[in-house]
Amino acid sequence: MGVLALSQTGLADVPAAGRKAAVLGELTQAGFDVPAGWVLGTELLAAAFGPGGDRSRLRESVAEILTEAGDAPLAVRSSGVAEDLEGMSYAGQYESVLNCRGLDDVLDAVRTCWESGSSERLTAYQGDAQGGGVAVLVQEMVDADVAGVAFSVNVLTADPDEVVISAVRGLGERLMSGEATAEEWAVRDGAARRTSGEEKVADEALVLQVAELARAVADRFGAPQDVEWAVTDGRLRLLQARPVTGLPDELVPHVPIPVEVPPGSSMRDPNFDRPWTPFVRSTFLPVFTRAAPHVFAFTTGATPRPAVIGGWPYVTLRPDTMSELVARLEEIAGRFAADEPLELVNQWEDGWKTECATAVAELRAVDPAALDNPSLTAHFHRLLDAFATLHDRYFRLSGASAGLLGRLGATCAELLGWDAAKTLRLRGGLVGDHVPATSGVGDMARYAAGRPGVRAALEAGERPADPGFDALFTAYLAAYGHRTAGFTLAEPTLAEQPEVLLGMVGAQLDAPYDLDAERTRLDERRAAAVAEARTALAGRPEADRERFERCLRGSDISAPIRDEKSFYAVSLWALLRYAVLEAGSRLVAAGMLTAREDVMFLEQQEVLAALAGQAPAEGLVRRRRGEHAWALAHPGPQLLGQPPAPPRPEPDMTPPSEAAQAVMRAAEWSMGVFGAGAATARQEEDTLHGVAASAGRRTGRARIITGVADFGRLRAGEVLVCPETTAQWAILFPAVGALVTDRGSLLSHPAIIAREYGVPAVVATRTATAFLRDGDLVTVDGNTGTVRRERAGGSEEGP
Repeated sequence: MGVLALSQTGLADVPAAGRKAAVLGELTQAGFDVPAGWVLGTELLAAAFGPGGDRSRLRESVAEILTEAGDAPLAVRSSGVAEDLEGMSYAGQYESVLNCRGLDDVLDAVRTCWESGSSERLTAYQGDAQGGGVAVLVQEMVDADVAGVAFSVNVLTADPDEVVISAVRGLGERLMSGEATAEEWAVRDGAARRTSGEEKVADEALVLQVAELARAVADRFGAPQDVEWAVTDGRLRLLQARPVTGLPDELVPHVPIPVEVPPGSSMRDPNFDRPWTPFVRSTFLPVFTRAAPHVFAFTTGATPRPAVIGGWPYVTLRPDTMSELVARLEEIAGRFAADEPLELVNQWEDGWKTECATAVAELRAVDPAALDNPSLTAHFHRLLDAFATLHDRYFRLSGASAGLLGRLGATCAELLGWDAAKTLRLRGGLVGDHVPATSGVGDMARYAAGRPGVRAALEAGERPADPGFDALFTAYLAAYGHRTAGFTLAEPTLAEQPEVLLGMVGAQLDAPYDLDAERTRLDERRAAAVAEARTALAGRPEADRERFERCLRGSDISAPIRDEKSFYAVSLWALLRYAVLEAGSRLVAAGMLTAREDVMFLEQQEVLAALAGQAPAEGLVRRRRGEHAWALAHPGPQLLGQPPAPPRPEPDMTPPSEAAQAVMRAAEWSMGVFGAGAATARQEEDTLHGVAASAGRRTGRARIITGVADFGRLRAGEVLVCPETTAQWAILFPAVGALVTDRGSLLSHPAIIAREYGVPAVVATRTATAFLRDGDLVTVDGNTGTVRRERAGGSEEGP
């Protein structure tokens, strides 16, 4: 494209015209009062200013514009392909040059704007994002009497019904540059209210007109907008529009989702804090559905059916008959007799783990940004194949581990009279491929603690300019930074936000994590529990002693797999996140999407089709964003349908064998431990009651952490308060003084990890993250399962 009139430009022209010009062209065609303009395309400018550039064609193009524009002054504005995105606005990063006249003046301004697309400032801003080129928009200059910006929502109060307007006298650039202090207005329900500013710049009639303009632009694009406007001779002109960045999902207009509850009992999946986006649903649901039968393969043999209800993931179980249950228990007993659970665990150690590690390493070596669209599609298919294989093994191992632990629990209950808490002292930990992710943070803190300059930089929140620290930090991010916080694509990894890792290192400066010492402590605790059990069994028949040792051996072998399999699973989720966001960037550049993150609202096959050139249906992303926002505001209950009733005995039915009954006892032990939280959770005036998950008592300041982005805020000794933890959260625990969670059980990840690290913990409180606030002084009693908010004047204390 050489020169294209703004009135003939639309969103389909983003790759050539840049987003700013394409949006203004779209709005011009929709009837908005946008100053006339002309677009110098990305290819034309690259040919003129790139290596070996020839500017003769550009000179001719600018001369054509000047002939059409006459002697009027012009505004020359850069229009980046990646500019004005919802997740990354680039506001203030590209250049504009005002009041240009004459061929040479305009050409100089065009070069300035084009070069802004490769400036150091822009490169630092966009990081790994792909800029995609720069076009230049040449527009009639608006000699404004009054100008400013307007947000179609109030971003400070999260009020979707209030428009916020800033106004200054003269050109709007006085506001952008900070040269002038704006007069501020708020508009809601047709009434304008002046909120700040000493000089009367705008009157109420103009403010209402600007608010109407902002809302009309937001309606046109189906998302909140930030618009620039100007008034000259009483005429309101629209100068720019871009999505409002950083808005919470709650501000997206809601689209209700029909809630269809399947027969049986459906429990909301505790592994997910948010509803599934279409991309996650279309990718994970088929994999989960195929692998779900493995979850109870060595407990009850039931087949859970994953479902998405009201946007949220649920697992549905159908009622059993007694004969069906007994038949499955007999089959499971035979599989235990054949040592199938141990064979699965050994398969992980003997080959599966190496295969997973190799697949992750090979896929991580691929840079999605360096691939063309067909190669990116092929990379997607390789990722999805590895994803399906790993998750099939993940659920097989989960089922085997649950069966082996349940067998140990039932054996200890029968032979020793131990409850679950006492049995779980037999479990080890701090082993497996995931453990260096925790110890590596301590290694960096130990290095920094003895070097005053490095320590001072970390305490100031800065990355130290120290080659030794930089080598440790870079190696850590390469090895452990590319993991999601759980089964999610929405949250950035540590590699995407390295400043979070700096904060975590800073939290350990006074007491760097000592893995060897912690392993010794844990081994001593476990050895004492094993010795106690063996002493109690000394007088029992040899068959009982052998049974205990066999169950203990199975539990020991399977224990490291709990977090190890998650370590590789979330590594693949991270790589899938990188690939789909790269696809999102390309679809934005192609004019198919407004924001990179919109790609999450396309299904997997729709993303691949779009990469092949088939644009998503008009309004599809907008509707799905609205459905997601509605689901966020309407989380379904934990249980839908009637709780499953125990199957009733049937006439003339053959009683189950002793082996099948042993399987049932193990399953009941596991289910009893997992279900204990629901009965204990309650809230009093200043106290929460939950499951006593890890012994000890600690008083400290609460720190509410909901995701990886918050990890760097935790300081040593504070009480970590969170919805629940996943395998990646283990890297926080060397700095944790005590743990409180909304969800969980004695066998949940937060309970297990707290016991491994010797941290007092109360889980399954239901409401801790809402009840407590950052900085509250709280006492966590992991012996009684209580969390008490202290009155003013209390002091912190250790375990």
